[in-house]
Amino acid sequence: MSSRVLRELDRELDAHDRITITEFDVLITLENEPARQLRMTELARATMLSSGGMTRLVSRLEGRGLLRRTPDPDDARAFRATLTGDGRRKLAQARVTHDAVLTRMIAPALTVAELRALERTLGKLVDRGDPPAS
Repeated sequence: MSSRVLRELDRELDAHDRITITEFDVLITLENEPARQLRMTELARATMLSSGGMTRLVSRLEGRGLLRRTPDPDDARAFRATLTGDGRRKLAQARVTHDAVLTRMIAPALTVAELRALERTLGKLVDRGDPPAS
């Protein structure tokens, strides 16, 4: 089911919003941060991309004005990716498509009670945070 949903999200986001699911993931990850920014290594880890893949993706998003990359004031060797106003607007637009796909693919298969139970269960997993590194 996960693969089907991700494929449909990628297809619909590209068709309606000219954004990939991976780009959406980067933008929403930054949006969910208090300062709307993360070190590139943290962003790569949060979105499960390699550092090289993240660098290429951030370069594309920066070229489109959706985020900016700045030197990390705490580490001269590192950079931070920060969501821009245009990035926030693009994300808001893409969220409409994202939510519509999820509603169309998941909601009809579950009752309201099942959806609430799923929301509670996923919320518990999110609240636990990332597992410790081994």
